[in-house]
Amino acid sequence: MIKFFRHIRKSLLMENKTSKYFKYALGEILLVVIGILIALQINNWNEERKENLFEKKVLSEILMDTEEDLKEMKNALDSLNDTQKSSHALLSHLNDRKPYHDSLDVDFAKQFRLWSLSPNTTAFETAKTEGLHIIKNDSIRLLTAKVNEYTFDYIRVLESRFQDYKTNIVLSYTLPLFDSYNFEKMKPRNYEALIEDATYLGIVKTLSLMRKRYLENIKFRYDLLKKLNEMIKTELE
Repeated sequence: MIKFFRHIRKSLLMENKTSKYFKYALGEILLVVIGILIALQINNWNEERKENLFEKKVLSEILMDTEEDLKEMKNALDSLNDTQKSSHALLSHLNDRKPYHDSLDVDFAKQFRLWSLSPNTTAFETAKTEGLHIIKNDSIRLLTAKVNEYTFDYIRVLESRFQDYKTNIVLSYTLPLFDSYNFEKMKPRNYEALIEDATYLGIVKTLSLMRKRYLENIKFRYDLLKKLNEMIKTELE
């Protein structure tokens, strides 16, 4: 088409038809401009398509990570809540000076338990590295930023404090009070003396308080991930 216009322009110049030449020259310019605009629009469409595909990929990966994390955290919360109930029941039993029963051996063992989490952060790191602007939904973008801000770092700190306290203080004092130590059962050597042992009772209370704080932080992140998970599912439908 451009060659056609050029041929006409050359003919008009040779025939000295200036007015018609300018009309055809203007048409040629308009054609070039329209071609450029069309090319730019096509390029914009392609870029937008690439961005949409990448956004969908990132959201799908975040969805997969949250699905796995929610399952693990649900198991952790169930286990921690069960341990907390056991701790409260044991302290109540000991404080009320109720007689020993072998069912207490399970509660004695539970006091040293804590669930360690292994979060999936790859998708969140990708979103953070590429820039959260790739997520067009404002609500999802803001909540993703909040999840990124509330990292697992503090949860790991709480876990480390619990384990350090248990390893460096608790076990050295409590193990001699029991015939054996494992994750299932612990039988006290002298139950009557254990009831009077204020240090042991204090240790159980401290472990319970540390576990409670750990549990609360996991529950907070669990709620964030659950909400984000539901929003992304709706967005991808």
